[in-house]
Amino acid sequence: MTRFSLAGLLRLRGVQERAAAARLSRAAVEARQSEARERRTRTALADSADAATDVRTLAAIAASRAAARARIAELSLLADARRDDVDAARRAHTEARRRARGLEKLEAAHRERELRAQLRAEQATLDEIASGRWATTTGRQEGAA
Repeated sequence: MTRFSLAGLLRLRGVQERAAAARLSRAAVEARQSEARERRTRTALADSADAATDVRTLAAIAASRAAARARIAELSLLADARRDDVDAARRAHTEARRRARGLEKLEAAHRERELRAQLRAEQATLDEIASGRWATTTGRQEGAA
């Protein structure tokens, strides 16, 4: 049985696919963390019950809310960027998987051809053995007659 000539490339493609899957996993985790941070900040801002008792308190509340809104905007942009990272990682993983699958199909076809050739050779050997016995048996019967 001959060795699959692209076995090294197939192993490389497998490594690339696993690396792309790891990047996709990390990107998804980072995206979920970023979205959770944004939700927590929005919840904290919505839950804050600020009652202004004087002008200074009102100014402090307004400044706090403006800072929180700016933070939410930053977190929203970060969450969007993380989602874009996930999409890019997903595309890279899909491409790496596609390349690996193509080689895996070639390897399966190679194994199938090798198996057929091996079975053909085995059958030829069995046919040769059977025809030799037949000739020996036929020759003895003709000699006895």
